[in-house]
Amino acid sequence: MAKILSQEEVDALLKSHAKGGAKAAAPGPAAPEKPSAAATPAQKAKKAQVQKKVSLYNFRRPDRVSREQMRSLHFMHDRFARNFSSSLSAYLRTITEVNLVSVEQLSYQEFLLSVPDPTCFNAISIRPLEGAFALEVNPQLVFPIIDKMLGGPGEHLKAMRTMTDIEQSIFDGILKLILDDLRESWKGIIDLDFKIQARETSPQLIQIVAPNEVVLLVVFEVKMGSVVGMINLAIPSIILEPVASKFDQEMYTGYKKSANFEEARLLMESLKHCLMTASAEIRGTNLRLSDILALQPGDIVPLTKRFDAVLDLTVDNIPRYHGYVALNASQKRVFQLTSMKQE
Repeated sequence: MAKILSQEEVDALLKSHAKGGAKAAAPGPAAPEKPSAAATPAQKAKKAQVQKKVSLYNFRRPDRVSREQMRSLHFMHDRFARNFSSSLSAYLRTITEVNLVSVEQLSYQEFLLSVPDPTCFNAISIRPLEGAFALEVNPQLVFPIIDKMLGGPGEHLKAMRTMTDIEQSIFDGILKLILDDLRESWKGIIDLDFKIQARETSPQLIQIVAPNEVVLLVVFEVKMGSVVGMINLAIPSIILEPVASKFDQEMYTGYKKSANFEEARLLMESLKHCLMTASAEIRGTNLRLSDILALQPGDIVPLTKRFDAVLDLTVDNIPRYHGYVALNASQKRVFQLTSMKQE
């Protein structure tokens, strides 16, 4: 990793540069400085406030992705971690846990130096976008998973080694799970077709971008019993530029006030044309089955309410209003609302 200077080191470099510049500009004797009056408390406070605003910045690794885009990427891959945890548990028939550790920006060369060698390193094409992602799965995780898939207990290897062709073919099933869940997680931004473009055991043999190009490193931690390993996904920042406008956190989470209100208005307009059944019934009484079977024309069935009592107006069998049955000017039976039913 590239070293970032501390604030004390930056101040020391600036002071040494200022002293060297002053000596070069004024080789003769310096004029005596005029004594200045003591600084007031207000000036000291202002000076301290200005010093607090100074922040560290690494010019060798500038931020290429905004905070909003980083937040969207974090949210998107956190959902991938949950989905992949379920998929991997079902595939291996054992309890696994996948957690998103971090999303950070660094150069591609720094990423290559941070992964082990040998390892499971893959270049992933992302059609229709140009370029590729880099997917690395630590050998501390690869070999226990292969051992588990072959019926073993899923233990660590005593000595790290490169994968054989047969082991790579077996592990392709896990890579397919990763790509399927990545495709589902990215669908909210853009529908990508993830496919393995190249694979190597040495990270240095695959260059998806220039060494000094900025990439977004998404780190996942996978736990399977006593086994703990890492999965690293490197996303070149230059690839995200064509779809940068789509990385809107509100749009990705499905929460846009203007869109929600407009959808609610359109939905309400559509619902206004739906037919609903409204009815007011005078409730009857409870009868035994033998009494119902014995009913004959002319029999009288007692009711629990009078016809002029307060009745409920139901909408699709749900009581909504109170009122009376009445006659209008045309001598037609109607229902007069008096109040709304309290929830």
